[in-house]
Amino acid sequence: MRIIVIGAVNSTLQTINQLIKHQFNIVGILGHEPINSSNISGWVDLKKISDENELPYKGFRKINEAENIIWAKSKKPDIIFAVGFSQLLSNEWLEMPRLGCIGFHPTKLPRGRGRAPLAWTVLEEKEGAATFFLMGEGADDGPIFVQEVFQIEDNDDAHSVKEKINLAIVKSLDIWLPKLKNGIWDPIPQDETKASWYGKRNKEDGHINWNYSAYSIDRLIKASTKPHPGAYTYFDDKKIIIWESVIEKDIKIHGVNGRILIIDTRGILVQCGDGLIWLKKIEAEKDILLRVGDKLGYNIEDEINRLRKIIRKLGYE
Repeated sequence: MRIIVIGAVNSTLQTINQLIKHQFNIVGILGHEPINSSNISGWVDLKKISDENELPYKGFRKINEAENIIWAKSKKPDIIFAVGFSQLLSNEWLEMPRLGCIGFHPTKLPRGRGRAPLAWTVLEEKEGAATFFLMGEGADDGPIFVQEVFQIEDNDDAHSVKEKINLAIVKSLDIWLPKLKNGIWDPIPQDETKASWYGKRNKEDGHINWNYSAYSIDRLIKASTKPHPGAYTYFDDKKIIIWESVIEKDIKIHGVNGRILIIDTRGILVQCGDGLIWLKKIEAEKDILLRVGDKLGYNIEDEINRLRKIIRKLGYE
């Protein structure tokens, strides 16, 4: 059975490792080589594992370019694993392998189809999964070969869920790849009545509104932490990135939303719209000095008033 793998991130690497472990014939690896790899969460250089295992490798920027398709067709693949990159495959890819293209999605499909599954899973789900499915023209809607489910705990963040996904990939492929090697090809259709979708997330979606509940802000921080760009707020016109947080449930103190109430070895305690939150790990410019009583974020109407005064002073109003 001749296998090609396409991808860019840790889930791709885990899949390649498992295919090697189960002694599949990998005839080619296509690795995404973006202009700026820092813009891709968890990007991995797949040329390294290709060279280590003497596997044919080709880098790409846009997967549907003719040279990539010609290179892959020359390998005469039976199966293509397309794991861990967001570009949509053209019909030429879907029709190329003898058996089909196998995709991967880190949610409990049919729930959570679409974009930014890691962040959305941390934000909203109680369960995650490593799911391998037969690709078609739709997004993440093909019949499922194997699905390894795991639980999302309250203290889980993007980093820990990513680790759970990697473990689930290993477990799922240890179960399924021996069956595939024996010629079993029996994917189960997804239940469309249970389907849900997630949309794209950008850096600015990590902005913290201190009027939200401590629970919501804590989930946002956990969803936005590494490998993502981080949740953030502002103080004194400077950006503060928050990587780690914990909800406070016992201290009987109340303040204005966004104000710092305590600073000690436990972190920085901030009032939220409902509840309190400890900021445990932050990244800020060196000249920022936070004190008890400081207020994080902006007062929008005050800022508008300040800008209007500047505009009038410049003679534009």
